[in-house]
Amino acid sequence: MEQSQLLPAEPLIPHRLRMRLIDWVKSPTQNGLQAETTVTEAWPLNRDGKVSSIICIELVAQAVSALSTWRRGEGTRPRVGLLAGVKEVEFSYSSIPVMTKLTIQIDELYHVGDYAVFKGKVNSESASLCETIIQVVEPEKETLSSLVTSQRISSREDERGNGGL
Repeated sequence: MEQSQLLPAEPLIPHRLRMRLIDWVKSPTQNGLQAETTVTEAWPLNRDGKVSSIICIELVAQAVSALSTWRRGEGTRPRVGLLAGVKEVEFSYSSIPVMTKLTIQIDELYHVGDYAVFKGKVNSESASLCETIIQVVEPEKETLSSLVTSQRISSREDERGNGGL
């Protein structure tokens, strides 16, 4: 694959419908990539033709998801990952107008096992909108299933303990 070739983001991320925010991926490497998209009226956090800039954190997380799938090779399916934390974030604007074209750049700072830290930048054609450092976890399927099962059991026990309230 040529490094500057545009790849559709949809097969690389698990997000669908209104939550699929990135449209294209380009220049993937083992340590980072660039994604592109255009803000639409259908996006979450849209109000009066502008989307809250907090959406930039989700854009960076979706770019990380795309990178993770790309790293595993052609034909692999996206896996569920978790945004574990936002270490740093700086927004230059409080909102982004609908129809603004965005570029998202992510670079891995480090990873240990299923845990990784990424630096992300979101820019429009004319301005820097957000810089962030996020923490993500992409547990193996078995680990995630075990966590979900134990959470369900714990929730049921809590319900019984407080009279089902």
